[in-house]
Amino acid sequence: MNGMGEKKMVVAEPSASYSAAPDPYKDAPSMHLDLPNLSRYADSVGKKIMDLSAEEIEKFRI
Repeated sequence: MNGMGEKKMVVAEPSASYSAAPDPYKDAPSMHLDLPNLSRYADSVGKKIMDLSAEEIEKFRI
């Protein structure tokens, strides 16, 4: 040994709220998008949501 000692990784325990199962009855956080209408629009133009341009997505911002 050269006197520097061994390096150890210290991992913090995750909080209970992080590891707890999500509550399906609690309101989900806002996505700031009208997802149902965005999805309908994507279907109507024959694209996937991920293939829409930023300008197309911007029309559905809340």
